[in-house]
Amino acid sequence: MINLSDLPFCRAYIIIRAVHTALVIGVPLVLITQDTELRRAVYYFERPIYAICYLLLLTFSLVMYFLACLVNPGYIETPCKTKLPMLNNNSDEEDIYEDSQMMNKINNYRRCDFCEVQQPMRSKHCEDCRKCVRKYDHHCHWLETCVGERNHRFFWLFLLSISALILWTISITWNAIVYRLEWLVWLKTNSLLFCNLFILIIAAMAVLGLLGFHSYLISQNLTTWEFVSQERITYLKYLDDSYNPFNEGCPCNVYNFLFDWKIRHWEALYTKKANMQNTASGGIV
Repeated sequence: MINLSDLPFCRAYIIIRAVHTALVIGVPLVLITQDTELRRAVYYFERPIYAICYLLLLTFSLVMYFLACLVNPGYIETPCKTKLPMLNNNSDEEDIYEDSQMMNKINNYRRCDFCEVQQPMRSKHCEDCRKCVRKYDHHCHWLETCVGERNHRFFWLFLLSISALILWTISITWNAIVYRLEWLVWLKTNSLLFCNLFILIIAAMAVLGLLGFHSYLISQNLTTWEFVSQERITYLKYLDDSYNPFNEGCPCNVYNFLFDWKIRHWEALYTKKANMQNTASGGIV
């Protein structure tokens, strides 16, 4: 049975996806109606490899977008009893006591009062989705869903593919602009191309910025939430500001992000790395 309170959310869900699909398909369709390299490649099939590569990239970007939208981002549906393990080190009793106090503080606060679940490390309650999400990154209103542990890779691949598609399409549009002596005639002749170019440049600024930012986060094994809210997150605010307990090295971070499909238990890595930081530099407060 449909919950009436969810109807505005459902409408937004459908409208946003329809708008995105219309933009991604509509802009190339405009180029096909004009005298462009894309028209000659697709309509007249003068350069079949060119046309196939462009259409494959367009299709791939749409597939990644809908996978990012529709794949469960990592909602915690059932109560989780996961607790942070205690640090096991060879430091003196005072250090062990301080470490124990820190872990107890973290355990006490990693419970969601809305979902009534014990939150695994790196999870967060999303007020828009009204659910807790594993390895929460952010709630994306362009996807109208959260970006979390299970769909973050699709979101990044979408950003990568749509960035390449936008830059390619900008090049096609720019090269299709024709010269006219009178500027009014020039504007009228190229009006559709200028509309395309305006949409593409705005999209490029947003998408390329996001791609660069998320590429950096992936290389460091961070999330947007952790990056902007470290001082408010219970499992990070007890560490040095510059210390990231989830960083396993850039190559390993990238490999795990793209190819490791299993749900990870971040508590074990956190305990190991926090213990190393505590032993080396006293980073845990």
